[in-house]
Amino acid sequence: MASRYLEEVRHRVVVFDGAMGTNIQARKLKKQDFLDGKEGWNESLVLTRPDVIANIHESFLAAGCDVLETNTFGANRLKLGEYGHGTADDVRRINLAAAQLARHCADKFAAPDRPRFVAGAVGPTGMLPSTDDPELGGISFDQLADIFAEQAQPLVEGGCDLLLIETSQDMLEVKAAVAGFRQCFRAVGRSLPIQAQVTLDVTQRMLLGTDIGAAMTTLEALRVDVIGLNCSTGPREMRDPVRFLCEHSRRPVSVIPNAGIPENRDGQAVYPETPADFARHLGEFVAEFGVNVVGGCCGTTPEHLRAVVEVLARVRPKKRELA
Repeated sequence: MASRYLEEVRHRVVVFDGAMGTNIQARKLKKQDFLDGKEGWNESLVLTRPDVIANIHESFLAAGCDVLETNTFGANRLKLGEYGHGTADDVRRINLAAAQLARHCADKFAAPDRPRFVAGAVGPTGMLPSTDDPELGGISFDQLADIFAEQAQPLVEGGCDLLLIETSQDMLEVKAAVAGFRQCFRAVGRSLPIQAQVTLDVTQRMLLGTDIGAAMTTLEALRVDVIGLNCSTGPREMRDPVRFLCEHSRRPVSVIPNAGIPENRDGQAVYPETPADFARHLGEFVAEFGVNVVGGCCGTTPEHLRAVVEVLARVRPKKRELA
């Protein structure tokens, strides 16, 4: 069955939401708001304070965003295990609740001529399987694939329109995630688009040294539907890698930067990009390079995304031939 999400990506610029963590922090929650009182365990809020997560989702939809990411970045078995909740039941309960909550919010704002989508957000496990480190590398490909399949299934069943691999640091882990997703699709009897985003530092390489050319080649070989970048830096530092992807790939390209590189001000991480500057950069990526999907990562607020939506209304996207 054709994907409405991919149809929209091919015909217009699609806008993702902004940072979940940043906006949770802005609400000054108390220890007791989190499951077991484990302050900072953001994924647990879909169970204990779904009203807070729904409010954040709806603030981005009201700003004009097309896609919500589920509050599941760290909702895999290994990450949940750090909070003492790493069972299969925990994984299912949190991911299903998050997907259903985002789906409910998206459907409230959807219209026949303006669909709203839900991306099942899947972050890294914390392992780096490409390394020789006995702790970080001490996991097999099949074990990783099973972990990703376990997280993906409740996201699919909860109503997501696509699965999003984000903030990727190790290409072998990305391969395992894609394998796990396809394992999940076989189990549930249907497939969703896969969007995969790597993270580059200021040297324009991933944590283990992979450059954008090698990352692109791997992602295309994996037949993911949308390839892109997110996190670590702001849009200024992403400019050259974004240009490379748009010039050399026939896949839709997504760009979801931070609101600049965080600065330490009195012990607090402050993201320097204003909404106007952030939006201007993304508008340039669309007009000059032909980026298909934009959004915001760490430090971005509804105001950043509202500015993006306003800029895109005045921009003519550069046409790229897509496969």
